[in-house]
Amino acid sequence: MRRHGYDLILDYESHTDRAVIFWKFNMAERLIKTGKYDWIWWLDFDTLITNTDIKVTDVIDEELRNVTNPEEIDYLFTHDCNGFNAGSFLVRGHERSLKFMRDSWDIHDKAKLEGKQMSEQDSTVKLMKDDAASAARVHVVPQWKLNAFPQEIACFDDHKQVWEHGTFILHFAGAWAHVKGEDPTGQLMKKYENEIIWGKWEDFYG
Repeated sequence: MRRHGYDLILDYESHTDRAVIFWKFNMAERLIKTGKYDWIWWLDFDTLITNTDIKVTDVIDEELRNVTNPEEIDYLFTHDCNGFNAGSFLVRGHERSLKFMRDSWDIHDKAKLEGKQMSEQDSTVKLMKDDAASAARVHVVPQWKLNAFPQEIACFDDHKQVWEHGTFILHFAGAWAHVKGEDPTGQLMKKYENEIIWGKWEDFYG
């Protein structure tokens, strides 16, 4: 889908020899290699787009206006109370972006050979900590703009901003640790689905 100068895509397939959490990087790599897309947006399945009047392309444009060299930024990440959260992020559809992912994989793979378990978040955080050049290609977006959490999951970044009606994205990260019940994520999905702001369907096909 191409809107406002950006190509965006949804993709549900997954192929990787690493842990499930690394599927997002494998899918992004495959899409980048096609050369068809300007930006690729990863969203975990435990998320809701709660305001369809807001466009992810507008978030990209607004955030890149806040950096000195926007063309040098390849990743838009968010933090939560624990640091980097990979539940919703954007990666530029450029060959240059692949090195970042591959370096993160290498950190994971070397740790595994040493008997250490690392998530994709762990290896990515280590990469940004140890490699200034990689860190320079990352811009951190306020959590509430691209990866907001509800009041039930009070794990916010430094802005301390909880999801509220009208916010773009709602992520139920780690709901199992915060909400009681057989299906914590499903329970939260049902609670907040009526809060979704639906834009005009014509706008999606105009």
